[in-house]
Amino acid sequence: MLRTLLTSLALALGLVAFTASAAEPTPQALPSREERLESLARLWGQVRYRHPALAYKNLDWDAALVAAIPRVESAKDRAAYAAAVQDMLEELKDPTTRILRPDEQQEGSQKGPSAPVRELRSWEAKDVLVLDLRAVKDPAVMATLRGKPEELRPDISKAKAVIVDLRARGLESNAVWSMSTALGRLLPYLLSEELQVPGERTVFHSGFRPQSLGGTSGGYTTSFLTTAGEEISPKGDGKARPVIFLLDDKSYLDARALTMKAQGLAQLVTEGRLDDGAVVETTQVELGAGLTASVRLSELGIPMRADAVLPKRARSDKDETLQKALDLAKKPAKKGKAAREAELPPARWQADRKYEDMLYPSREYRLLALFRAWNVIHFFYPYKHLLTRDWDGALTTFLPKFEKAKDAAEYALAVAELSTLVQDGHTNLRGHPELEKRGITGVNAPFEAMELDGVAVVMNVWNAEAAPGLVRGHVIDTIDGKPVAERMKALEPYVTASHPVHLRHRLLAKALAGPEGSQATLGVHDAGGQTKQVRFTRSIQSLQKPKQGEPYRMLADNTGYVDLTRLQTSEVAAMFEKFKGTRAIIFDMRGYPNGTAWTIAPYLNTRKARHAAVFERNVVSAAETNGRYKFIQELPKADVPLYRGRTVMLIDERAISQSEHTGLFFEAANGTTFIGSPSAGANGDITDMVLPGGISMIFTGHDVRHVDGRQLQRVGLRPQLYVRPTLQGIQAGKDEVLDKALEYLKGNSAAVAGDSFR
Repeated sequence: MLRTLLTSLALALGLVAFTASAAEPTPQALPSREERLESLARLWGQVRYRHPALAYKNLDWDAALVAAIPRVESAKDRAAYAAAVQDMLEELKDPTTRILRPDEQQEGSQKGPSAPVRELRSWEAKDVLVLDLRAVKDPAVMATLRGKPEELRPDISKAKAVIVDLRARGLESNAVWSMSTALGRLLPYLLSEELQVPGERTVFHSGFRPQSLGGTSGGYTTSFLTTAGEEISPKGDGKARPVIFLLDDKSYLDARALTMKAQGLAQLVTEGRLDDGAVVETTQVELGAGLTASVRLSELGIPMRADAVLPKRARSDKDETLQKALDLAKKPAKKGKAAREAELPPARWQADRKYEDMLYPSREYRLLALFRAWNVIHFFYPYKHLLTRDWDGALTTFLPKFEKAKDAAEYALAVAELSTLVQDGHTNLRGHPELEKRGITGVNAPFEAMELDGVAVVMNVWNAEAAPGLVRGHVIDTIDGKPVAERMKALEPYVTASHPVHLRHRLLAKALAGPEGSQATLGVHDAGGQTKQVRFTRSIQSLQKPKQGEPYRMLADNTGYVDLTRLQTSEVAAMFEKFKGTRAIIFDMRGYPNGTAWTIAPYLNTRKARHAAVFERNVVSAAETNGRYKFIQELPKADVPLYRGRTVMLIDERAISQSEHTGLFFEAANGTTFIGSPSAGANGDITDMVLPGGISMIFTGHDVRHVDGRQLQRVGLRPQLYVRPTLQGIQAGKDEVLDKALEYLKGNSAAVAGDSFR
């Protein structure tokens, strides 16, 4: 308790000193309210996804942000701004994560060290050896320590005590790192027994772990990544003697030296403030107005406690810090003890809170929603580089939209509008009643429609009882008395997709969707111009496709046909047995499959291909904020007979995600030809985030590419032979895409790349 109070007092005094310090740089203007909030959002996200405490401690980081927002907004000067941010960081109870003082932000701002640099080896009080590692600035000294550190052994053996000077104030960063390297070479000669140095651990996000989906096929995880510790054996005379390390507030404190302290083999004397931020990984976040926050990224299982702390001093002839070390050197060396590492708790993943009761959150919680959504996409969305809408600027654009939302509906719509910046057919929202009321979420109609020749056309009716009188080929004019085109237009600000054709398809589907059990009335006309009203009911049960015989059948010219939207994995073997003597198979992938690609691919792998697709997902850790974990997915193997006939796949914008992945499998296995129009261009196992109001935002978690590295996302599978159904053909009962495939297989149709969205 006393240490916590003293730490808080020191931080408070540091913030007061911030405004009065003589070392303070030229004053900078206080950023605008909006700019301060944006900086706060970025800092909050760095802590949320990279600070180790958030992976196991029961901290209410949301509440810390909510409390900070009004104070950051109302700050009239830099001191008030700094205090507001610092108070938010206090929730972590981590002295390393804090607002930096001005002098801490200015590397090499002093003309030189506070104490003169000595020779590498010098003697004090006749028998105390001082090793000044600041001398590594001399290449000859560095060469000695790097290549022949054993040359120091005779002097160390003669010494009653050894003082190692690691003070770094006034030195360039490369010199500080050279000192650390030199210490590593020197340290075995200072030891009298084995040194067990613990590893350092950091939070490691491999993709974004789903918050409410109950797991997905993506395998996204959050864990601790712990580096292996090391065992250092003594190389000296084995005699125990006092070893004192001199440090200051610019020192890089090597974990090995800190372990020596913990094991009773060394003492620490610090000049000015020093915490374990000197030994762990940190990052800095610029806040404007000359303010910078330091954020811890790693932790060790050993404490940082100095034996003596002296005030930071300007350069002078008298070196009080060295004198303090000499006083400590007079005491006999303590017997070494096993360094007991602190028992760091294991990672304990907790989903973000949904705040489901906050259908209309307070302004601060609405901003929490914005900040959380922005950071999740910023850190974890794998296709951010493909977005043409400005996600980096979304904080600026959407701050007023979230702030000014006057009720639950406007808040939910602000979230929906924000989601459209993630141009991806996987991007979906659910969980808020206002989204369902407006058709942004809900249950699809019991029939399938497509936009052909500029009109909405019924393609399939899944449940005739739920939509009596509706048939394939009907043109949809109105829904509940309003033009369907008008309804689609109203949804445009709130619906997104990977490319324009799939966006139109999604808009049409959502224009026809609604709550479970709800009813709606369509105004339709047929090929003869006859109009009528059709009443339909929405329900999950009505979306089940009717069973109309086997999902595969023989066509003319010894050609097999497979409806992959209906084929089950249990039927694959029988299907290939039936088609083993055919000249070709047409796989109809105009919809969504049932996980059959993994079973079918071994039958098609005449190329003896090993791999099917390239995967990448974002990695967020201490070392990376935009790193990628990349792997090549292998084609499944099975002891089955190969099918050596020709294969084609029928595709259009209804083919999405697993449908497109099926295409990647078939393409790699035997070079299957694609016929139709481009698929949806949205692939990669989904994940989701949750936002206040019970909103779940689903998005793509993997970047998936063709096995040769070609882009699939926002492009889709591109047909070698482009063909699009027409209204006239549908109303005449034709399947023009299937007809074109049959013509192609007869050898009567040229394959033409269809790589434009028509």
